[in-house]
Amino acid sequence: MEVNSSDDKYLLPAETKPVILCVDDELILLRGLKEQLKLAFGQEYRVEAADSAELALNIIEEYNRAGVPIPVVISDQVMPGIRGDEFLIRTQKTNPDTRKIMLTGQASADSVGNALNNAKLYRYLSKPWDSRDLILTVQEAIRSFEADRSLFELNRKLEDALLYNRDSGLPNLEYLRRVLEDRELKGEESVLALVRIESTSLTTKHFGVSLYKDLLRKFLDSMSSMLGKIADIFHVYEDEVAILSKVSEERFLPHLIAFKILLRSDYLTTEGISFRINTTIATANGCKDLYYKARLALVRASQDKSQDFAGGILEYSEKMDEQDLYQININLGKRLNNAIHSGNIVPYFQGIVDNSTGKVEKFECLARIVEDGKVYAPASFIYLAKSTGLLRMITPILFEKVLKTFSRSEYCFSVNLSETELESGSFPKWVASRLAHHKIHPARVTFEILETTSLRENPDHFKVISGLKEIGCSIAIDDFGVEHSNFSRLLEIQPDFIKIDGKFIQSLGKNRTAFILTSAITELAHRIGAKVVAEFVGTREEFEAVRSLGIEFSQGYYIMEPKPEIPSSTIKIID
Repeated sequence: MEVNSSDDKYLLPAETKPVILCVDDELILLRGLKEQLKLAFGQEYRVEAADSAELALNIIEEYNRAGVPIPVVISDQVMPGIRGDEFLIRTQKTNPDTRKIMLTGQASADSVGNALNNAKLYRYLSKPWDSRDLILTVQEAIRSFEADRSLFELNRKLEDALLYNRDSGLPNLEYLRRVLEDRELKGEESVLALVRIESTSLTTKHFGVSLYKDLLRKFLDSMSSMLGKIADIFHVYEDEVAILSKVSEERFLPHLIAFKILLRSDYLTTEGISFRINTTIATANGCKDLYYKARLALVRASQDKSQDFAGGILEYSEKMDEQDLYQININLGKRLNNAIHSGNIVPYFQGIVDNSTGKVEKFECLARIVEDGKVYAPASFIYLAKSTGLLRMITPILFEKVLKTFSRSEYCFSVNLSETELESGSFPKWVASRLAHHKIHPARVTFEILETTSLRENPDHFKVISGLKEIGCSIAIDDFGVEHSNFSRLLEIQPDFIKIDGKFIQSLGKNRTAFILTSAITELAHRIGAKVVAEFVGTREEFEAVRSLGIEFSQGYYIMEPKPEIPSSTIKIID
């Protein structure tokens, strides 16, 4: 049986099983120890033996270099040269996870304490040892080592999941943030470019996720081949890539521009189909808030496609901070949230005049936010209400306040209906119950469907519209003439009112085409039994032109500006 001697040159064995290392200067004891351990653990572990601490350290160094784990080291204390406790402390520095066992009959309390405190000694066994106790101790040490190793591997996998994109394998946004934070702490300046793939949604929609991911891999490979030597590449979002320069801005930007030019002229092919990758690229330089600045520039570049940026790449400037759309939206979102919970969502009322009598016969109810004496129109918050899902809360609040107002009058009124209400199958029943509670006849109520509302994607929307008509409410199509206007919509909804978009009304006196189209829409509405409302009537001339076409109702600032209360007396426009 072979025992390594300090006189021998140690050679690493070909096999790479995990290693149990025994160290003792008494060769007879060392051979016996090695034999017992081989019998117990030889199938899964390689048992090494060294007759000196110096040789043992060489063995550990070789196995460490080869990446072979050493779960357990068993060492005698009293040895010439380096003592056992000193050897274990040095082992702790290179192999902190290795379980260290001291096996001796002559160790002092100081030596054991030194090993416990500085080498994290796992166990102390006295000579002569009990074979069963020795085997059990080594088994426990191995089990402890493997448990920690499994935990380390699990943590490593979790760290990889946190720091790397699952599909591309590239470092992700969290990794980028850590790198940027480290550079910022060191005061290192860098150039960061953000690249957004604009065709992601269309490619995925028409060809599927699998093909898009394959296309994305080829795109990232192309980027890596051109920029990988001068920059680190991060896959921060599915459609967004960050490129952090490793060289000066003067060297980095020409390569980035060359990559942009290549994208414009070249195609990537997958599944036998060639794709041109449309991108938006923005950059920022410095060491503080680098990602935020580059992101701000990227948003601005995406919003303003009309500008011809230098090299097709927009660079961040401090002026962009003043118009930070995200921060503006955050502030507006907070205001909207506070308005909803504090009851500051209120209705404003705009009169609608009967063109035959000249009297205001009904009102459209419009949502407003009132805060610190300021009034905010829907254009400033409705888009945020949709994106946050708060729109679902606005309609019930507004509708309840509207019903309280009109329960004290005989006027008819209209309320806008969004996709949020159309998605609720129980909305008609809720409307019926609230109308009954306030003793308002359903015939007084008109729900206006915005022409920008898409109905085709969800046929159940029509069930809600039918349900509202069944309880006796009227339906109007708002802003008719734009967006989703078509004859099939009239067939599906069968509206009671058609409100012609203000673009046509405001052009009646100066654009013959607008006059003809308005006349045609009016005739069409009358033929299907719907009445017509002209929106944005702002002058006497527009009002007279509307009346001349046989349009029944007019609405606009010429008639009445939106007000927080309905008038106490009749409003009459003409005698």
